[in-house]
Amino acid sequence: MTTEPGDSAGPRARRIRVLWNANAGSKGGIPTNSASAQLLRDLMRDHGLGDELVPTSSEDNARTAVQDAIRGGYDVVVAAGGDGSAGLIADELIGTEVALGILPLGSVMNVARSLGVPRDLAGAADVLAGGVVRTVDVGLVGERHFYEAGSVGMNAAIFREAQRFDARDWGSILRTVWVALRYRPARMELRLDEGVVRTRALMVTISNGPYTGVAMMVAPDARLDDGLFDVTVFRGFSKWEPIRHLVGIAFARRRYSPHVSAYRSSRVRATSAHPLPCRADSHDLGTTPVEFVVQPRALRVVVPAPRAPTEVS
Repeated sequence: MTTEPGDSAGPRARRIRVLWNANAGSKGGIPTNSASAQLLRDLMRDHGLGDELVPTSSEDNARTAVQDAIRGGYDVVVAAGGDGSAGLIADELIGTEVALGILPLGSVMNVARSLGVPRDLAGAADVLAGGVVRTVDVGLVGERHFYEAGSVGMNAAIFREAQRFDARDWGSILRTVWVALRYRPARMELRLDEGVVRTRALMVTISNGPYTGVAMMVAPDARLDDGLFDVTVFRGFSKWEPIRHLVGIAFARRRYSPHVSAYRSSRVRATSAHPLPCRADSHDLGTTPVEFVVQPRALRVVVPAPRAPTEVS
């Protein structure tokens, strides 16, 4: 990521609006954080982030608040919520001079992980107070932006079921395991910058950042500012290996698998002999064919300031 020129005025001089999604941070209706309006106001006061905390009651309400901040000349709009909140706010900020900040209240926070923003609120507030503004890439599929990863095949089918757990569909847990066990490799063709890859694979991920799903590190070397997706093809797994592999890389653990092939490309078009499920972040895209495109350095974000090199005497 590249530090933006003209950001030397100092972070405390920035005009900041914090948008709070009070519904963020729950799984299956079970709260996973205890943030309150008073806690956030105290946090903002203690870190010099101003006093503009705006609770949002709907997606439309949040979009209106972001658009008003853009027109009002704000420097940073902060998503106090989960990955969904960060993505919704980022959608409105793409191509503008207003930067996205994050106070992580979600249960996973893949976007914050990818940007190096700490999960604890005090650490994240320190980043907003003393961090730098940089520009990052954004993925585009059709008219929808995405910030983590797209997927084709088993991964998309699994998360289609797993996402229903958030709606308290308890049977989704068993159905997710059932999908993983029954899914079979499928023939697909990937058109990349440097040519065509024809494969028989369980799934393909098209990653903007390292993480997807429950912080699964499917693309550990992915960079957010190189103008390229990291394309990972999963093939040749035995029946239980896919589940063991996905569990092994969940929550930012890294596990090597000899059945994974990696490519890089600014554009990926996936086709298949039979329709295969597709997703981008938490959004269902239907089935193949599908095309993913990088929008290079389209979004400004607040990230931790680089550490000064340690002098060795």
